[in-house]
Amino acid sequence: MLTYRFLKKLFPVTRGIEDDTIQFHHLFVHPLQAAAKGLFVPLRYEQKELQQAIENGAIAALWKKDVPLPAYVPNHFPIFFVSSPLQALIEIVETYLQSNEMENEKMTRFYLNMEGAHIEENRSYDIAVIDVLKQLEQRLQEEGRGQSC
Repeated sequence: MLTYRFLKKLFPVTRGIEDDTIQFHHLFVHPLQAAAKGLFVPLRYEQKELQQAIENGAIAALWKKDVPLPAYVPNHFPIFFVSSPLQALIEIVETYLQSNEMENEKMTRFYLNMEGAHIEENRSYDIAVIDVLKQLEQRLQEEGRGQSC
């Protein structure tokens, strides 16, 4: 299972509570996905997306280093600062698949599907981003983990 400690090794620049025992039951990219005890990986930086993710179960998030955090983010909420959330997501999946975290009975569920994502005011996700998500989903399933949704 993904843990705070696992992510801190990959992304040492953080903000918020530091608790190595935090476990992430879900990793998700769509802010409206219900994902209790989830790690949110934003692929867009709309003002309300992180708030929606928190409302839907996010207990931590990745965040692009040069994008200001919204004022509503609680001080204790764990944030892992990264150069590129998409690249960080790829690194998480690759490292997770190679780690002994996979040997535990409890595994993190990965929600990488953008289907059903609201396309409002002509805003959609980049085709290249969707292709990367599909490749990551396939990789998770090929490893026989069946944890991708």
